[in-house]
Amino acid sequence: MKKSSYLYLTLSVILIGTPLYFFKGAIACEAAGPLGYEQVAPNVFIATSDNRNKDDLAFLAHARSRVSDTFGEMTARPTIILTLNKDESDKFFASTTASSHFSPFNNCLVLGPKGQNVDVAAHELVHAEIYERLGWLTQMLKMPRWFEEGISLTVDFREPFLPENISMDEAEVEAVKALFFGHQFYNENAFKNYQAARLAVDSVDKRKFYAKLDRIKQGESFDALFSTED
Repeated sequence: MKKSSYLYLTLSVILIGTPLYFFKGAIACEAAGPLGYEQVAPNVFIATSDNRNKDDLAFLAHARSRVSDTFGEMTARPTIILTLNKDESDKFFASTTASSHFSPFNNCLVLGPKGQNVDVAAHELVHAEIYERLGWLTQMLKMPRWFEEGISLTVDFREPFLPENISMDEAEVEAVKALFFGHQFYNENAFKNYQAARLAVDSVDKRKFYAKLDRIKQGESFDALFSTED
């Protein structure tokens, strides 16, 4: 094979393989049907072997109401997939609690067996709303991971993340603000990072949150809008 052919093959593998790797979760969400899932409510999918009824899905409506009551009416309508166990979560490259898969073409939340409750669902819905309002590229480039996780925790009332249950000094809270990217935030100190992020967003005016997201979408910087709260 000629060198040019090798080069063409290598480039083809890179061009095809890279998005397949980075968006594998989002792609799996698009294949929910072939993976054994059926739609039981608008944008909500469960396994065909899952015998729950619609009353068991009420926590999703409660989670959406919590987000809307906190920040204002939601506009995001993400695909939501509810898995039964670890093996099912693995099909969607998700944890047994919850994973958000965002890509240029879809917005998908996978709620595992440990995450099918109001707190986790509300948390993930905030991620979805940020995606909806900013778009994939702006979210990736302009929204710090520490802030997105912190603001998502304001509607997540699990005890370890309630401000009154977190003991940290100011230096620890300030340090988390250096963690812009996911690979910096989700490490061996992830639990403490979540707690620090929750404290770091305590002064955010939640009623102005959507308006500030819209301004980021229009080109204003995150730091200019959120470094100090008026």
